[in-house]
Amino acid sequence: MLFCRKWNKGLLVAFLGLVFVAAFIGKAAAQTYEGTIKGVNFQKIPIAVPEFKYMSSEQTQFARDMAQTLANDLDFSGVFRPLDPKGFVEDPQAMGLNAPEIQFPNWKRIGADYLVRGSYQVQGSSVRMEGRLFDVVGQKMIKGKVYDGDIRSWRSMVHDLADEILLALTGERGVFDTKIAYVQSTGNGKEIFYCDFDGSNPVQVTRDNSIALSPNWSRDMSQLAYVSYKDGAPKIYSANVQTGAQTLICNYPGTNISPAWRPGRSELAVTMTKDGNPDIFLVSSSGQILQKLVHGWSINVSPDWSPDGRKLAYVSNESGNPQVYVLDVGSGQKKRITFSGNYNTSPAWSPKGDWIAYSGVAGGNHNIFITRAEGGETKQLTSGGGNNESPSWSPDGRMIAFSSTRQGGPAIWALLVDGTGIKRLTRQGGSQELPDWSARLSR
Repeated sequence: MLFCRKWNKGLLVAFLGLVFVAAFIGKAAAQTYEGTIKGVNFQKIPIAVPEFKYMSSEQTQFARDMAQTLANDLDFSGVFRPLDPKGFVEDPQAMGLNAPEIQFPNWKRIGADYLVRGSYQVQGSSVRMEGRLFDVVGQKMIKGKVYDGDIRSWRSMVHDLADEILLALTGERGVFDTKIAYVQSTGNGKEIFYCDFDGSNPVQVTRDNSIALSPNWSRDMSQLAYVSYKDGAPKIYSANVQTGAQTLICNYPGTNISPAWRPGRSELAVTMTKDGNPDIFLVSSSGQILQKLVHGWSINVSPDWSPDGRKLAYVSNESGNPQVYVLDVGSGQKKRITFSGNYNTSPAWSPKGDWIAYSGVAGGNHNIFITRAEGGETKQLTSGGGNNESPSWSPDGRMIAFSSTRQGGPAIWALLVDGTGIKRLTRQGGSQELPDWSARLSR
């Protein structure tokens, strides 16, 4: 068993074995969100997204594809309820694009609060796309934006339009330009992949033909730190997402695992056994040890930084079984924050710093919980069949990605932070585990 009071060679082997197998301890203007938890009376905003209007005879199939992609994005956010196009009473190719040309009573009659009118024109390999958001009740345009680019980038344009709509009606952008890194099984090994926010477009990052675990995004999304067994013992590397170039960060004697980039700095928190015990260290991006953060007789693993980089959540068995603690890095003071259940791991700090998600055993299975960062209020988000582990917050704090076996083998899922809206993201063969949700792209 991993969490034991005494650390010796035999337990080190058991520890490495457990990490090898799973790395379970790794990691509308009128309606707005209060904090990161939606109120119980929150109702999704009904919005109509008819087919985009094609302004040329080329690529007419994009009319439906663009509208469906946009509707899917808005539905994914948990804020909107896209209406069924079967109920639309106007021909999207015949109706106008400007407020005076739109029959708003028709859209109000079917229950829409808002309407999106999109159009596009293809010229060779280029496309111009325009999106306009209308207030159905006020019968006016709220937001409009024009996009020009390569036709292959039309999905990115639609994602950006979804962000603009969410910003206009909630005051905050969504996650439509973000990525989720994860561990993908590949034959007898595991490699690091990432995908779009909704599980589409998987990209392979590592090709080590070994075991790679615990991916962790740098804040600028240029690097993924991870653990690799390609040279035998676990070492920590960083991979450039664009080039695939790998840099060795930690190669200290013993175990090097659980990398976590510190916000705003080129530093990482890592767990190493170089001194015999699994302790948490602060290291530079080149691997230089800057500080020992958490140490003692207990097993200390799975670090995750607060958004301001001043505190660290981690897992320790100093109370006899794995629980989540918070360390104030400046003062060195630590505090236990989980008390329900006897096996709580994989802490993940919310983007606003007010909640910490974690995986805890309840009802015989691992489930996802959130607790106040200072301790106290706790909510269980998942239940039912299968194990639900390794939570990771979306950068807007509205959703949590996690790995789950509820439909068989491990896959990446996501839910809203009130426990609703659960959906499966990854569907490629094999297993997908240990998700890490990126920050937003800089604008």
